[in-house]
Amino acid sequence: MTAQTGPGLVDESAPAGDQLQQPFSAADPAAVLDFTEVHRSYPVLADFRARLGATPLKEVPSVEGGARILAKCEWENPIGSIKDRIAYALMADALRTHGDGDPRDLRLVAYSGGDLAEAMSFLGMQTGVKTRFVLGSFVPKSLIDTLEGRGSLVDLVPKELGFLRVIRRSQRIAVEEPGWTLVFQHSNPVNVAMHEQTTGAEIVTQLGERRPDLWIASIGSGGTLVGVLRALRKRFPDVRAVGVTPEEAPYGNPEAPGGKPTYEGSGGHGFGIRQPFVKAHDEWIHEQRHVPTRRALDAMGEFFDATGMRIGSSAAANWLIAKDYAARMPPSAVVVTVFPCSGTPEQWVELGR
Repeated sequence: MTAQTGPGLVDESAPAGDQLQQPFSAADPAAVLDFTEVHRSYPVLADFRARLGATPLKEVPSVEGGARILAKCEWENPIGSIKDRIAYALMADALRTHGDGDPRDLRLVAYSGGDLAEAMSFLGMQTGVKTRFVLGSFVPKSLIDTLEGRGSLVDLVPKELGFLRVIRRSQRIAVEEPGWTLVFQHSNPVNVAMHEQTTGAEIVTQLGERRPDLWIASIGSGGTLVGVLRALRKRFPDVRAVGVTPEEAPYGNPEAPGGKPTYEGSGGHGFGIRQPFVKAHDEWIHEQRHVPTRRALDAMGEFFDATGMRIGSSAAANWLIAKDYAARMPPSAVVVTVFPCSGTPEQWVELGR
């Protein structure tokens, strides 16, 4: 499929029936997340699910006289990031589809900015499923070593090509190399459902009597932003939402993707492509905001200096946008955001902390 996406711009790499450009409709979480039989066959997955979530919702520094900021801190998941939730759901869904077949016959190929691959490689090792990850060459060597140490295959795409080419490489592998099943996180309904049923439901409970005025999240696949928003709106129908992406790769970027460095896991794809989950809920999202990557990295250090807490670059971007809104809101208002991970060792070395 050749996608005409903007004036004079054509995505020549889009495959026929491109999942990245198909319409999305949310599914009932209780139905798509029913993994009873999978848990019976794979107790290690049941154990992993039992250890997922229940991460804290912490008040974090805001601006003087502004709204309170509460952040869902996701590094307390088993492997250390919010992607643990989605890795579990995607793996369980793949095994459910595989049925009674030998797990050693199931070979999954997935694209990732890093955290999903780390969590899914662990689950692959635990279940006997062969995993292969397509990554941008920007990922740290420590991650590659971890993946290969768990028996996963790694394909690197030059970072200069942008993340869209990482996605396209995984799609091409699934078509051209028999035996590989594509795990497509941007369109699988278990992504949104998992965040609605767990991340979002946890936040609703943890808020107690507090009413959120605003929900802010980096976009990435859109699963966190939309899934949590769906859970919040069930109880707080007036809550607004803001999506955050790097300034260098904004949501719905009409330009061709390039090799500008971005903070991990949050960028737009280029060619005007909008993440399916987000596109389907655009009317619920108040605004799209963009943060320069260098500013997000610096904010990691600023947050650490203020709190002694390590947060990743997409978390830092969320914090910056949350503070910007909080400055324009009364002290009685509540802004909720998410800190997906604590950053990589390489980032903290670069920051000198």
